[in-house]
Amino acid sequence: MKLDTTVGNVVDIHIDTSRLDRNIKEAQRLLNMQIVADCDPLVPFQQGALRNSVDYPEGVYGGEVAWNTPYAHYQYIGEVYGQNIPVYDGDGNLTGYFFTPKKSPTGRPLKYHTSGTTDHWFDKAKERHGDEWLKLVKDTIGER
Repeated sequence: MKLDTTVGNVVDIHIDTSRLDRNIKEAQRLLNMQIVADCDPLVPFQQGALRNSVDYPEGVYGGEVAWNTPYAHYQYIGEVYGQNIPVYDGDGNLTGYFFTPKKSPTGRPLKYHTSGTTDHWFDKAKERHGDEWLKLVKDTIGER
């Protein structure tokens, strides 16, 4: 830093923020990892595809975490979307469903079969761990 008190001269101050910038970037990465870890037990589980579909659209240092399956949105909302048309065999036994291309909310909640899993898993993890997430970020960037 240069400081010249002579009248008419300019004060030229340069602050190196590279350490702070690195700490902020690392805090975002650690926060992303912790969010995934804290959400994982809440994410619906049948065969593991949804839990294993975690994605970082902006990269691991970005500010976004996503679960990337065709049904992730429906699971997150926690509501049955339809129109799902039942398909029966010749004896009248239900054999499956025909799914129409355009789906709408039905108002019926999804049923989660794995204990502890739920809809809106990020919101619920944030309620439980938000203070810990804040502490993680503050500790990483060096705020006391």
